[in-house]
Amino acid sequence: MQALRHVVCSLSGGVDSAVAALLLRRRGYQVTGVFMKNWDSLDEHGVCTADKDCEDAYRVCQILDIPFHQVSYVKEYWNDVFRGRCHCHRSLCKNFPGR
Repeated sequence: MQALRHVVCSLSGGVDSAVAALLLRRRGYQVTGVFMKNWDSLDEHGVCTADKDCEDAYRVCQILDIPFHQVSYVKEYWNDVFRGRCHCHRSLCKNFPGR
């Protein structure tokens, strides 16, 4: 009996990660799709594009019949990646999340 191989595939909501999940599944892996939310700012129309990306990733999981999980790293991304790297004027940074 072959051991079950389980992998987690990060899904961005785009084509590349969806195809990666499909190929893994076709090769016999048990795949779990994970969407990582790293940013939560709104675009010029007041829409958070990460929400649309998450919906797309969820739909991919439904089509492939694989489990879906969403994790939020918004605070970690702001604190560990972005903070201190913003070279814009301080008054402009008020628009960024987690400031």
